[in-house]
Amino acid sequence: MKFLKKISKKKKITILIIIVLLFILNFYMYKVSHSMRVRYITLEFEDLPVSFDGIKLALAADMHAGLYIPESHVRKMSDLIMTNSPDIILFAGDYIYTAPHQFKRYNKEHTLKFYNGIKGLEARYGKYAVLGNHDNWESTEDVSNSLYSNGFKVIDNDILFITNEMGEHISIGGVGDYLTDDVRFDIAVSNVEPEDFHIVLSHEPNIPLRRAREGGYNKLIDFFFAGHTHGLQISFLPMDFWETINKNREYPIFPAVYGLMDYGNTKVYITCGIGTVLLPFRLFAYPEVVILTMKRK
Repeated sequence: MKFLKKISKKKKITILIIIVLLFILNFYMYKVSHSMRVRYITLEFEDLPVSFDGIKLALAADMHAGLYIPESHVRKMSDLIMTNSPDIILFAGDYIYTAPHQFKRYNKEHTLKFYNGIKGLEARYGKYAVLGNHDNWESTEDVSNSLYSNGFKVIDNDILFITNEMGEHISIGGVGDYLTDDVRFDIAVSNVEPEDFHIVLSHEPNIPLRRAREGGYNKLIDFFFAGHTHGLQISFLPMDFWETINKNREYPIFPAVYGLMDYGNTKVYITCGIGTVLLPFRLFAYPEVVILTMKRK
């Protein structure tokens, strides 16, 4: 109390204003972290089969259901996805969050929040996912079972082909998270020809993109989707800034934080995700569902 008496009235007012502003900023960042937006993108591809022209994909990642993210937030994401009637749903990992991994904690109730939050998702050509570092740190088995039970195919270091009623096909491959698994592009692009249309899912974008280029695999990948970065989660620059840095470059500057970019012949999208870790706040990096319409060029 003696300390406060020594502070001038002007300084007290200044301190009070700072405290109020910090409270407002924290409240705003908390509200942002529990908001949700849909970003609509249309891309053209020369390799896309004619009968798949106009196919619509829903993309999402980093739900982090658990410590900060309730089931209702995951449900909101699912509702937005279904409102847009996608043909394919792609998830890019990190579905749960209990605590920083070094705490060695896992709460199964958090996986149930994710499991219940994605119930009812449907897509004409299927639902596909890869796991993230938090999923493998906490419970690879429980998270995988939650996805499988909701009709998703988990494709870490795997590939599948989707053939439509016209007999034409596209393919989707997935690589494992580089922090907790192998990154096997040789499997994720196996049996893909240069003229085929191929999508690859990865949780973390930067290291796999480098490995794809070094191994020449990017020549077989038309579209690459990843998350992990959260758009920095608390960014002091708008997401447009991070996207603009790499948007018109042939190869992105690393680390590639957010947005749509080119990587040689490959179109890349890195989402800022849905949930939060470490702190229940977001700044500029709004939670997002991405609806991608693919057109034949």
